[in-house]
Amino acid sequence: MRIVVCALLWWLAAPAGQVAPPTAAPPRTTVMVDVVATDSRGRNIDTLKSGDFELREDGVVQTIDEVRFVHAAGRADAAVSPILSASDERAESIRPDVRLFAIFLDDYHVSADNSARVRSAVQRFVDEGLSRSDLVLVMRPLDSLLAIRLSRDREEARRTIGAFDGRKGDYTPRSGIEQSYIAGTPARVEQLRAQVATSALNALAAHLGSLGAVGRKTLLVVSEGLPGVDHHRGFETLPTIDSVIRSANRSNVAIYAIDPRPDSDRSSSEDVNVLRRCASATGGQLVPQTDFEAGIRSVLSDSSGYYLLAYRANDRANGAFHDVKVAVTRPGVTLRARNGYWSPFPDDKLRASVLEPRARPVEPARHISPLINPWFGAARGADGKTRVTFVWEPVLRSTGERTRQLPASRVQLTALGADGAVLFEGAVKPSGPLHPDAASESEARAVFDASPGVVRLRMSIQSESGDAIDTDVREIRVKDMSGAVVLGTLAVLRARTARDFHTLESDPEAVPVAAREFSRAEHLMIRVPVYAMGSVSVSAKLLGVGGHAMRDLAVQAASAPGAPNQIDLSLASLATGSYAVEVTASGSAGQVKDQLAFRVTS
Repeated sequence: MRIVVCALLWWLAAPAGQVAPPTAAPPRTTVMVDVVATDSRGRNIDTLKSGDFELREDGVVQTIDEVRFVHAAGRADAAVSPILSASDERAESIRPDVRLFAIFLDDYHVSADNSARVRSAVQRFVDEGLSRSDLVLVMRPLDSLLAIRLSRDREEARRTIGAFDGRKGDYTPRSGIEQSYIAGTPARVEQLRAQVATSALNALAAHLGSLGAVGRKTLLVVSEGLPGVDHHRGFETLPTIDSVIRSANRSNVAIYAIDPRPDSDRSSSEDVNVLRRCASATGGQLVPQTDFEAGIRSVLSDSSGYYLLAYRANDRANGAFHDVKVAVTRPGVTLRARNGYWSPFPDDKLRASVLEPRARPVEPARHISPLINPWFGAARGADGKTRVTFVWEPVLRSTGERTRQLPASRVQLTALGADGAVLFEGAVKPSGPLHPDAASESEARAVFDASPGVVRLRMSIQSESGDAIDTDVREIRVKDMSGAVVLGTLAVLRARTARDFHTLESDPEAVPVAAREFSRAEHLMIRVPVYAMGSVSVSAKLLGVGGHAMRDLAVQAASAPGAPNQIDLSLASLATGSYAVEVTASGSAGQVKDQLAFRVTS
């Protein structure tokens, strides 16, 4: 208390103007720098620690918050998804086993004599250097900038590579665009070609940087040298080489310049120096080897193992360049890193907020329809996902109930993942109390894979005539099926005759029912999916009211790997009331249990 009073008296006695509120610390932002470390033989080094690095920004030593070695070599056996949309590209680009490559074939600045050499080497790079999980785009100067998208379509990459033909010094127009715009004297054509190539490179660097992955991205430029661009009136806003470097350095895009000419044919011309500057400024290389293919292999090595250094810098929105230098204290180690970064301009954040995708429309409120009885089953899917099965039955009206409500005949289902991606969209017919015909089995359920977590479901419930009579909006939590011992959702099938039962028994794809209320005349078949590492035993027992055990139930083992176990339960001997089947799966890795509650009517 004494300290507080003294401080108050000092403030009251101070002359006006001498007391000012404390200056707020400037906001800080995290800067990520990718660094390649090699030994004297050019081999990657992965044993460096935080204390081995020294990082300076604008000459001032910075505190390194994190040092992480990234081993990003793609896996040849990886399960991959095709890239069908921009959202697919963004989602796949942030996977840790995915490397990002853009290959720019500068046919304007490669001689025809070197075309075959370029095609052969780049084709081998795509076929032998890239794994199934890697994303790649092969582009030429006049390819549409609106169609830039990395993919796993190797055939498309091969077609682009196969069509490559060096045109350096050949000014014959080969398209309507060239006929209309890239014409005139050779000097003028060269300037226009240089501008087209520079704009394409800038678009590629910006696109790679927009994909969200913080790791190293590779832009491979095959060219014999890129001329500088003389900007005349009206062309001041077009990209320059500085624009390319700036776009690359914003998001760890490393530029590798590959000159296909033998060393004896190269010179220290300004054209080559432009490419050398791009490579040096972005942490890449101007590959000097006579062995062109050896140079490309070094690109793969750098993209497969590198360090990410994170530090916090003052968030100065002034558009200024900040020099970054990384050194290493361990002897015998060579480092390559980008030479710095540009802080955003004052209006960059405003521009980013304007261009940022708008929030998704407000979702409809949760509503559980009284017209349907749904069931959701979970089984193990691919790539760590859970396979969800949805079936439904119409809710039967009570005898004598007066209502004009039409019965549900079809459900139009849309299933959305946590990121808003559509997991399933289509019509689903009711499963019904009896085994459906084989032809309609696929229409009586929806099956889709989802990541563990929340899935949002929208259902439009329709009458037999196709009119919407109600909606159902709900969220379900998809469980993780990747444990050492896991039980999938118990699926129930019902039969009223021996023939029906044998038909179900011989059909592994029979549609389960959603109902949990059965008559004593019915015979249930309960399928139990079990996933375990090593051997596992499955047991079951019938529970009565209050959860007391009535008797053990026989469990028929799976007929094939991946097939469910099976329980046959006749209801004829059970009195009217509520029951449950408890299933236990036990293995060396643990034990899990699940229960299926149901009711028997007269």
